[in-house]
Amino acid sequence: MALITLTTDFGLQDAYVAGLKARLYQQLESPEIVDITHLIDPFHIGQAAYVVRSIYRNFPEGSIHFIGVDFNQTPEQELIIALLNDHYFVCANNGFLSLLEPEFNPSQCIKINLPQTTPLEKAIEGISHLHRGGTLSFIGIPINSLKERTQHMPIVNSQQTEIQGHVLHIDRYGNVITNITKKLFDRISDKRTFIIHARNHTFEQVFSDYHEVIRYDLPKESREEDGKKLALFNSQGHLELAIYKGNPNYGGGASTLFGLSYLDPIRVAFISDA
Repeated sequence: MALITLTTDFGLQDAYVAGLKARLYQQLESPEIVDITHLIDPFHIGQAAYVVRSIYRNFPEGSIHFIGVDFNQTPEQELIIALLNDHYFVCANNGFLSLLEPEFNPSQCIKINLPQTTPLEKAIEGISHLHRGGTLSFIGIPINSLKERTQHMPIVNSQQTEIQGHVLHIDRYGNVITNITKKLFDRISDKRTFIIHARNHTFEQVFSDYHEVIRYDLPKESREEDGKKLALFNSQGHLELAIYKGNPNYGGGASTLFGLSYLDPIRVAFISDA
């Protein structure tokens, strides 16, 4: 039995998520359903792509991932199911797949062609069909033209002395995740010293974990702990700016304290040895 994951911008205040699950339980016998998140900002497919990309490969091959973000059917936007890297994605043809995997090449992709009247009903029927072991060709027609969204990629200057990136995502803790990867950083840095610029804040060291910023060699009463700023490479390999144990609910998150929002610029300047 295929596992089903749900990623939506439905929120948790209303009964939308419960209604979706109720319909799946009506259709299927004891389906295994995993909530990735229902707190994607409304219609923010870039945020959804980052979150799903960070986790979907950890699920078994053949898993069915429903992306309920900007999930609307219009004359210019079909509802599709794509088989990508041995995972099924049920989503709208709105560019999500191109943001999920920049070099995306689905093995199969169909436009859902079912009699159900609403987009959600079509999705539920498509998910249920796949969960029972059905084929894509039975519920849709092949589609070759998928909408692509332009990737906001980091830029390296011609002198190889600077990376210009931007804010890609802000997580629940207010941590600022950028589109600058460790792979790119290491390739350009060539072990040079550097300064990370984020508005009026600078960072001259990158850690591999949050706790590394704490001086455990000092007595606890002498340490600077909560509220200390740091840069690190997160588990997805992206440069992240954070506040140690910052609480965004009380104005202590990195995004608030650094004054950073989605797509704001982040710059890394490398300093050549004299």
